Amino acid sequence: MAPETDSLRAVELPRIGSLTQRQQRGQDCVWCGVTLVAGSTVDLGPRRRRILDYATQWYPRACRKHPRGEGL
Repeated sequence: MAPETDSLRAVELPRIGSLTQRQQRGQDCVWCGVTLVAGSTVDLGPRRRRILDYATQWYPRACRKHPRGEGL
């Protein structure tokens, strides 16, 4: 994996419970909530989440205002 991708995966994200469904699905920026379009996104890498006994992944994305994944 590329070093940039590794550093983005290390970024602490907002709590998933505080995000909208669109932010959880990668349709909106996890930091500012702007709607994302092709070519204007930063993939923050897959994140694991456990709900009771069920393990899943979610794929947060950010807008280009946050190129290193930093929040507001």
